[in-house]
Amino acid sequence: GLTTKEVAQQLDISVTTVNKYIKQGWLPAFQEEYRGINCYFVHEEDVDEFKRTHEVGRKPSKRHFYDAEQNIALFQLFVKKREEKEQFARIISVEDPIMAITDQHEEVTLEELLHRGFEAAYEIESKKAITKEGYATFAFKQTAYAKSQLYKLMDVFYQYLSPTNMRITPQEENEQFIVEIKPVLLMESSQELVELLESVLVSGKVNKRNRGIYIDSDVEVIRVKVSGDLKKDLEHKAKELGK
Repeated sequence: GLTTKEVAQQLDISVTTVNKYIKQGWLPAFQEEYRGINCYFVHEEDVDEFKRTHEVGRKPSKRHFYDAEQNIALFQLFVKKREEKEQFARIISVEDPIMAITDQHEEVTLEELLHRGFEAAYEIESKKAITKEGYATFAFKQTAYAKSQLYKLMDVFYQYLSPTNMRITPQEENEQFIVEIKPVLLMESSQELVELLESVLVSGKVNKRNRGIYIDSDVEVIRVKVSGDLKKDLEHKAKELGK
């Protein structure tokens, strides 16, 4: 049979996830003693069957909130500059067709919006993936009001993080959407922005610093030094727990 590490490599997932699938009964496995430790093994044909029947090893799609081809994101701000008064619109769906809502509460397609002379208030530039552990989580109440202060946070997130370092999960049952962002320093100093961030913060930290506002996750990394024997004991216990 294949070791859990070999299965993880074939499925392009972590060993932890392989152990989880085994314990949930999704992936058939058996235990044998290997180097003095009881380990899980999986027959290769069972791995092949699992590949055929499950979608694994794929990064979560961002298509529901970001259209990479047109570089347009959910709740992105569009503006139409006129001499008497500037008009606003927000993208409310990136499905086909992409839809927007104006500050007059009128729902229109992106095609119609552009035809009326609206344009993106900013371009979403691709950013490098942030490798720092964890996400800060925010919960927004969805609103049809294009000028909502909460949507201004989305503008800030898109410009500083880009969709690369964000996740958005809609919750239709309570008309909220959960926004998770990687730790980032916003080169902004507005106390109003700090208060706005804190008002919708679910987990993580918002700290005002000299250079701006730092948003961090609440994940803490703990490093310890142990003997070789204790390390083996810990590895054994971890395998038993599927970790």
